[in-house]
Amino acid sequence: MFLAGCWDERLYKNSSVVSLTGFEGEIGDLTAFYAYPEATTAEMKTVLITGEGSTPRDVRMDAELKVEQTLDLSGLATILISEETAKGKLYEYLDSFFRDANSPISSKVAIVQGELKPFLEISEQKQTASGEYYDRLITSLEDNSVIIPYTLQTAGSILYEDAQDLALPYFKMDEENRPVVDGIALFSGGSFNGHLLTTKEGVLLNILNNTLGFAARISYLYRGSPITVRIINKTKRDITISENRVDIEEKIEVAVSEFPQDHLNDDQVRKELEEFLIEKLEKEMKEMMTKLQEAKCDAIGIGRHVRAFHPELFEKNWSEHFSTLDINIKVNVEIMKTGILK
Repeated sequence: MFLAGCWDERLYKNSSVVSLTGFEGEIGDLTAFYAYPEATTAEMKTVLITGEGSTPRDVRMDAELKVEQTLDLSGLATILISEETAKGKLYEYLDSFFRDANSPISSKVAIVQGELKPFLEISEQKQTASGEYYDRLITSLEDNSVIIPYTLQTAGSILYEDAQDLALPYFKMDEENRPVVDGIALFSGGSFNGHLLTTKEGVLLNILNNTLGFAARISYLYRGSPITVRIINKTKRDITISENRVDIEEKIEVAVSEFPQDHLNDDQVRKELEEFLIEKLEKEMKEMMTKLQEAKCDAIGIGRHVRAFHPELFEKNWSEHFSTLDINIKVNVEIMKTGILK
């Protein structure tokens, strides 16, 4: 009875715990959406509140005028940004989250195509909290090495990085009005520049960035027959810098997940298949790198390597300089497993 009680408490019953939020518009004319669960006598439903104002903090204050309880962002799982909004300075819309001690820095961030509201309304049909649906969707994409695993914290640090650019998942609505990943949105200088990578190129990006998830699979047609390989190990990339030229060498170990032709116990067949994979991967990685350079997006952090080991070659405006580099990629593929038993 002589111990002091803890008065620093926040009860969920006194707050509307937001799990999903999003922004569209621009600074000066901004709209934000906040989705939070609300229990009824029959079931749990999702409530969507809209706020309007000049800044991200201003729209939140406007939204709080429309709810009976204070908006609590401590359970925020996902932040969605419309593509037109992301073409401005993305950090302007994230800054308020870093300045609020109750905001989690592990939230996921994604870019969406077109109007933002349908992406939040679709969550009303889900049985779980709105933001958790997108959080699990993005996490599954990370596990399958389609997108680089960024959180609010890591994305914010990249936006302040002058030697690497950001790449975030890009969603669109399919014909059934269901959100699907349509590629990877590329940023340059902290802003989305309208350029995208395909989901398959996203896997190649994770290979070069050394951020592979739980599984990474690539499929091709080999002499009219399907071939799918799973990357089981990737050695650290070897980068050689000389003036305006960059040479990247990757050694990749794979397991064959699908190959109806079989006969992989034959050394000659296995060698021919390895050469085929090398040719395909080198070609597609070079095409992907061309896209990155056109977008002025150094998503794999070549600038960090240059700044650390060749500071005399590092340019202050690295994104611009990155687009002018002569980048060559060499891949070495070795088949380590041919099936379940071998």
